[in-house]
Amino acid sequence: MKSIFFKNRKSNPKDAARSNRRAVTFVFCLLISIFIWLLVSLSKEYTISVNFPVKYTNLPADKLIVNQLPEIIDIEIRSSGFNLLIYKMKQHRETIMLDIKDAKSTSIKNNFYINCNNHLDKVTSQFSSAIKVVHIKPDTVFINYNKKTSKTVPVKVNLNIEFAEQFQQTDSVQIEPKTIEIMGTKEVLTTISFVESVVTNLKKVDKTVLMDLKLVKSSTMKQVEFSQNSVKVKVNITKFTEAIVELPVEVENLPNGLNLKTFPDKIAVKYQVAYNDYGKINPSDFKIAVDYSKIEQGSNKLKVQIVKFPENVRSVKLSNERVEYIIRK
Repeated sequence: MKSIFFKNRKSNPKDAARSNRRAVTFVFCLLISIFIWLLVSLSKEYTISVNFPVKYTNLPADKLIVNQLPEIIDIEIRSSGFNLLIYKMKQHRETIMLDIKDAKSTSIKNNFYINCNNHLDKVTSQFSSAIKVVHIKPDTVFINYNKKTSKTVPVKVNLNIEFAEQFQQTDSVQIEPKTIEIMGTKEVLTTISFVESVVTNLKKVDKTVLMDLKLVKSSTMKQVEFSQNSVKVKVNITKFTEAIVELPVEVENLPNGLNLKTFPDKIAVKYQVAYNDYGKINPSDFKIAVDYSKIEQGSNKLKVQIVKFPENVRSVKLSNERVEYIIRK
């Protein structure tokens, strides 16, 4: 028996290059075939169902829709694969308009309906010429009207302010407008006494606030219309400082022929005032006093009252709220 020996052949670089070229050519031809197949497939017509947001137009000015209308409708559209692929990939689609004037009355008072599929041409006109609307779901939209009434209510602002150190609000919150008109059914409006703004929190405020606040609707106000959706708010804010003035204690309602002396006879009055008004304050703008007619038997003390202080100061406090006294003839 003869032994046969095989010698290992060394790989030929030319053979490897030819194999690589053949593989690249195959992949290229495959991609071209897929591309052509896609072109042919996408050029054909197809029908698909797509969800669209809907808006209702031409609502009667004197009436209110009291039932919940569909916010999304399903529309079957027919077009080439290219166009339909675009609609499928869109995250934000066109809003479809349904005309309330197309509604017809039912046998029930204030009840109407729109047969959507009777108005396919109107809906189709809202798309490009390459799109045809085939069917709409729901087929019928029912509308329940009620007479609209109006009412004027105040606006309540939900504004929480945390002031920076030494800063304070100088006056009340200014709201423009202070009242708005609301429209809805009589039954609903009787339950509404005011409208509110969105809750807003501000921190470390050191200057006047000017802002628009959005008005919010509670769960019972879904069918209520507002004459406007926001109000302008202004809060005047300024820096304050603390000041002290020492005043003599005066006596009120003292009978003739008597002399009442207090101990001490002068009391320090602390108050806060805006920086801009600090130089405008005079001691004569204040007055503190005790009332002779309020002397209590068995007590040698009288309560000190702040009789007068300027309008532009706040947090007025006495260093002593009660003083001792003696009476002389």
